[in-house]
This record gives sequence, C-alpha cells and structure tokens, in this order.
Amino acid sequence: MIQDIADSFSAYAKALGMISRHNLWRHIIIPGLVSVVALLLLLAGPVVWFANSTVEQSIVNLIPWEGMRSVGEKLADTLVLVLNVFFIFFIGKYIVLAVVSPFMGALSEKVESIVTGKQVPSDSNFFQDLLRGITVSLRNLMYELLFTLLILPLNLIPVIGSVVATVLGLSVEAYYAGFGNMDYTLERKRYNVGQSVTYVKSRRGKAIGNGLAFLGVLLIPILGWFLAPALGTIAATLTMLGEGEKI
Repeated sequence: MIQDIADSFSAYAKALGMISRHNLWRHIIIPGLVSVVALLLLLAGPVVWFANSTVEQSIVNLIPWEGMRSVGEKLADTLVLVLNVFFIFFIGKYIVLAVVSPFMGALSEKVESIVTGKQVPSDSNFFQDLLRGITVSLRNLMYELLFTLLILPLNLIPVIGSVVATVLGLSVEAYYAGFGNMDYTLERKRYNVGQSVTYVKSRRGKAIGNGLAFLGVLLIPILGWFLAPALGTIAATLTMLGEGEKI
C-alpha cells in the first residue's frame, strides 16, 4: 500500500507537467473557475453568518478583562478558520467533485488519448455525468460521515487514541476524495456505482495517495482550488492507465 500511495503522489508531478506539455488548459479553465466559485460561495455562508451573529461577540465577552479581549478576538478568528477548513475538506470537496464531473470525464478521456496514442470513443452526456457525480458524492459523503463518527470515540483514549483517530480519519477522507477522482475514468467506461466501488476498494492505496495529494492542493486558497480537480483527475487517470490493465 505504501508504494501505491507513493505512486499516486508522483502522478501529481506528472500531471502538472502534462498540463503544460500538452496544452490542456482549455480543459481546465472552466471546471477550475467552477471549483473556485463553488468553494467561495460555500465559505461565504458560514463566514458571513458568523461575523453577523452574536457568536463572535459572545466569545469575546468570555474574557472578563478588557485588556485581554484581544484573546477572545483571536479565538473567534481561529474558530472561523476551523469552520473554513471543515467546510472545504468535509463538504466542499464533494461539491467540487460533483459539479465538475461532466468536465473531468472529458479531461480523463483526453489524457488517455495522449497516453495511448489512440482516439478514445466517447458517448458522454453532460447531465447524465452530472447526476452520476452527485450520486457518487452523496454516497461517499454518507460513508465518510459514518466512518468518521465511528472513529471519533478513539479520541477518548489519551495520546495513542488521538493519533490513531487522526490517521484513520485522514485516511478515510483521502480515500473518498481519491475515489471521486478515480471515478471519472470509471464513469466514462460506463462502470455502474457498484462496479466502481469494487474497483476502488481493490486499490485502496492508490485512492488514499491520490486523495491525500488532492487535499494538500486544496489547502492552497484560490490557486489550489482552481487546479485541484484537474490535477486529481489527470493523476488518477495516469495511475490507473499505468497498471497496464484494461479499465
């Protein structure tokens, strides 16, 4: 599994080179902008609500000394940051994976044509691909939420429990992010959802590696949000084609 994770990470470097070398920007600009707008809208809601609610002031008022009120303000700012990270990584990634799915199928197809040197037959349908992306995202969101809830009690075990919970939680989150990126290729090959689940399960390391890199790119505001969908898709496609098997 370690090697699979490493291979998935290295595929991101190859993906970045491929974008420039083969001038794939026309396949990236629209979904990249859609991704940025979707995340900005997602973040605007809780941030605006928080800023205009009594929550921030209540946190500041918890500090009884006037001179220490700045501590409360910093605490409030930290809470906003935590909310942002939560919405990007837990919910935002699924919104992005769903709304860009019709574009990513075409990008995956282009990558396969470049790698194989053959024209890849396509019968993609924008609305069908969008519905498939939403279906897979909702399924994965529910499973990730379930596994996260099961992992949380481990935090009650001092030190070791928290470490294990963090590793497992991040692995689960990365797995489902990688699943979404790999599914673009599987979807255009007309795998149904059950077949995609079976395929990705047998390649957990590749999915986790792809997802970890994807989440890392999402940490970069704006530019990362713009590039993450394309890099994740290209890297997943290269990894899957690199197996030397018929997908």
